[in-house]
Amino acid sequence: MKLSWVGAGVGVLVIAIGFQCATGIGVGGNDASTGGDAGDASSACPQFDLQTDPQHCGSCTNACTGDLVCSDGQCKAQCDAPLIKCLNTDGGGEAGVCFDLTSDIDHCGQCATECATGDAGALEAGNDNPDAGIPTPDGGFPPGPYWSVGTATCTKSTCGIQCPGTMTECSDSICYDTQNFHDHCGNCATACADDTEWCTQGNCCPVGQAYCSGVCTDLLSNASDCGACGVTCSGGTPVCSNGKCTSSVIYTDSFTNGVVATTQCTDWTTFRGKLTGTYTSINMRGTNDSVGHTCSGTDANTICQALHNGTTVSGLSCGGYTWEVYLSCGSASPELSSDGTTCACETPGYDVRPCINTDANWGGIDTATCSAPTQTMTVSCQ
Repeated sequence: MKLSWVGAGVGVLVIAIGFQCATGIGVGGNDASTGGDAGDASSACPQFDLQTDPQHCGSCTNACTGDLVCSDGQCKAQCDAPLIKCLNTDGGGEAGVCFDLTSDIDHCGQCATECATGDAGALEAGNDNPDAGIPTPDGGFPPGPYWSVGTATCTKSTCGIQCPGTMTECSDSICYDTQNFHDHCGNCATACADDTEWCTQGNCCPVGQAYCSGVCTDLLSNASDCGACGVTCSGGTPVCSNGKCTSSVIYTDSFTNGVVATTQCTDWTTFRGKLTGTYTSINMRGTNDSVGHTCSGTDANTICQALHNGTTVSGLSCGGYTWEVYLSCGSASPELSSDGTTCACETPGYDVRPCINTDANWGGIDTATCSAPTQTMTVSCQ
């Protein structure tokens, strides 16, 4: 800084200060970030690719003219291989810009070719399956997603779709989880039957069944796959009923002499509805015979299934007794007998018929079966 006196006889002190500009900065404040080229130009305008941007080619302020391109930081008539020049005049992108047509999804194979994902259209979220009808988490299938539009790709100048995870691209250019998607089950070409089948583990199974150990299995009643594949019922709970391991399915009610069995009929219907398993034993007993009659083996399952389905079993010899499942006595709900008779007044007899409508002749265990004494009757399938 230089100090000097100015003027003649005035006695005024004037300070004159001379400035020395810093490198790259002028008095007007023109630095590289506002258009100047001082210093490292690429760091001054990082928002531009100075190697390829025709408006900022090699430096922040250098624009290529006409249809010249910016390649390797220089304005040129053509791009350096393997890049190709695309112009607005041919409908393919920005004027004078270089693209790698082998891998650029917006200019794939040709300047004007833009890769895109498929149109999901009417697809809804989910796996397209009907209600599985089995008591497992998420209705019998894992949480989604079950389809995806994927990601557009350009590989070797050809457009494609990159599917996420293990999903498979099908002919509509949509990616599907073929392990769980109803209309593309196991592969793109296999669709399960509408409403009656669902897709589980890449296989079409009847609704209510799952694919376990290579076969479609009823999880509601299969003791080896009860409620889920691999869940085995054993020990004190050998029966699979409604997807749960249990010891047995039991009906037991108290009956009063001369009184119509109304609630007892409702309970009988509920009991029959629960007989969804496979059984190896059936027993009927009561107040006057605590041991009762028992049938074991496959015949026991035949009787229990007939009770469940409301079908007839006639004259089945098992365990030393003759078993009947019979639809009569004015009721659509079956009666169970182990004394070889149905809709009859036996003394003593073994008949359980709670749904005999307005008739109080609801049966009896080792007693009269019409106008029977007050007692408790029990039937169990195990």
